[in-house]
Amino acid sequence: MTEFDATPRVGDALIIVDVQNDFCEGGKLALDDADAVVPVLNRWIAHARFLELPIFASRD
Repeated sequence: MTEFDATPRVGDALIIVDVQNDFCEGGKLALDDADAVVPVLNRWIAHARFLELPIFASRD
């Protein structure tokens, strides 16, 4: 298995797929510890904005 560097660089983009309240505590499709993704995602968004990378988000 090969290691890879997940550090964003110029030319990269952040793609956020289907993050919604329904998966968090109290939601219709709640998952254990789903709320834990929010602070991690916020850090990725802040870093992408700092690097002026494009950010794309999808939802269904």
